[in-house]
Parts: sequence; structure tokens; C-alpha cells
Amino acid sequence: MDRKHKIPVLTLACLTSMALTTTLCLAQPPAGAPEFAPTLDDPAASVALVPGEYITEKGWGHLLLTRHKQSLRFSLESTTGQAMCFLEGVIDGRQGIATSETGPTECQVQFADTAEGIDVTTTTPVECKSLCGYNSSFEAPYLRAKDGCSRNALARTRAAFQQHYDREDYRTALTTLSPVLAQCGPTLEWGDEGDIRNDLAITQYKNALYAQCLETLNAYAEDAATDDDAVMENWPPVLADRYLAIVRAARTNLALCRKALARQKN
Repeated sequence: MDRKHKIPVLTLACLTSMALTTTLCLAQPPAGAPEFAPTLDDPAASVALVPGEYITEKGWGHLLLTRHKQSLRFSLESTTGQAMCFLEGVIDGRQGIATSETGPTECQVQFADTAEGIDVTTTTPVECKSLCGYNSSFEAPYLRAKDGCSRNALARTRAAFQQHYDREDYRTALTTLSPVLAQCGPTLEWGDEGDIRNDLAITQYKNALYAQCLETLNAYAEDAATDDDAVMENWPPVLADRYLAIVRAARTNLALCRKALARQKN
């Protein structure tokens, strides 16, 4: 596949499928159960929230915790199907208060440490939906971003890959992009993952790694084997064109690698 006809490598789409939405459900204690104050043995009481970037599985939600003077601030954004949500505010202990242009709001956001990152919930869903839309969601486990998997780090890696590819230094391009799927795959947004898989596959093709190319694009093989109308049937209109671009690129790349692999075996 000619690189010129491929979907751009630095696509910063912030879309995701409704099917990727995750909702966190907390078990409630029985009525009348005693409440216990946290003690020093309670990890949630003794471990402070760690500033940094956190991402949901499949990358539909991003949480950024930053230290500003003596306060810890949060910035949270998510995309649920066609609905987008953005909240920001200040955290006191484990509770954040979302702010608007006019000041603090009634939207309260709870942050709980986990071994993998932070669980985000709210006790005021109606108040929060008034800020970010009634079809949106942000409650979920957020995973601590691994090295090289934050938004800025991914953008740098993909830019470096593009430079090597454009210079036809395909071996260096391959070693630059290959670690991304293994390291960041669980938290990649579906559109970014599609772009990266196609970029990696065509680069594997350029390095005569035809079987690896087919494996990289295996997730799209079934859709690539159908016509465009069938592909778009299962996607809402606002997302269908984006996904179809990924499938079309995969269709071309799969054909290239299959033909090359057949020649290699003969």
C-alpha cells in the first residue's frame, strides 16, 4: 500500500464506540451496617493520590492529576459513543469538586486508589450529568499510564516513526513503533489502535515480515472481507466513516501481505 493513501499516522481522534463504555458498580453494605472510620492500616487512608495520567481500558476516558501549589487538581475527559464529557476541579482527600466558569458545582467525584490506578465514581450523578451530558459517562477504573503510553509520549513516538518511514528507513521505523501495541494496547483508543496497527502492518510488509503483518491486522480481517456497506451497518453514522477508513487501509495491507507471503513460500 502506498503510504500516501494511508490514513494519517498522527490522527488524534477522540471518538470511541458505545460498546467500549465501562460503568463501575460498587457493592453497597446492608442497611444499618456499622460504619468504620479509616485507620492507618487502611491503604486508602494512608496512601496519597499520585499525580500523573490515568487511562481507561480502550482509552475512552483520560484522567490527569496535577499538583498546583498546595492543592491537587483533576482534569477528566471521556467519550461515550457520540457524547463527550469534560470535568475539572480540586481534590480534597479522596473527593473532588467539579468547577465551572462560575465556580464550584454540586458535582462530586470520588477517587479511590487501586493496585493498577484509580477508581473514579460519583455520588451525585445527576449534578455531574448536568455538566457533561446525560448520555455521557466517566465512572470507571482508570489505569496508571505505562511508560511511553501517555498522550504526549504516544504523539512523540508516532511522529518519530513517521519521520523514519518517510525517509524509507523501514527497519528503524519498525523498531520505533513495534513496542507500542505490546506496551500500550490495553489503553489505546480504538481509532488510534486502528491507525497504529495499519502503520505497523505496512512497515512489517516493507521489512518482508509478511506473516507478522497478517497477525497485526487479524482483528480487521473479517470486516475487510466484506463490502463497505456491511462494515458500516454496525456503526453509528458519526463513527462509521472513521472505522471504515481503518478497514479500507487494513483491506489493502492484508492483500499486499497475503500475496507477498504466498510468493515467499513458493
